[in-house]
Amino acid sequence: FDTTVTAGGAYELIRDATELVPGVSELVVDDFIAGLRPSTPDNAPVLGPHPACPGLFYATGHHRNGILLTPFTADLLAAQLAGEAADDPFSPARFAAPVPTALA
Repeated sequence: FDTTVTAGGAYELIRDATELVPGVSELVVDDFIAGLRPSTPDNAPVLGPHPACPGLFYATGHHRNGILLTPFTADLLAAQLAGEAADDPFSPARFAAPVPTALA
């Protein structure tokens, strides 16, 4: 959970951005901030309805792939909201505590 901004990290980002858009090197930097990307224990996103709260849908846990998974996430959630989605491997229910079974 380290959100420290280092000079080396800032340099690398600005250097790479300048290769793509040379004018970036002329911009004024007011502040740097580092955020955390939410991820899950299985490294897959959490997409779909909350198991115990009707009407609440999750779309989180994409980690560094959020921008890449945006179209997939939108399509899946739209289908779920329309009642068209089938079994979902990214369901929030996959993290629910297992229900204990009676011992024989």
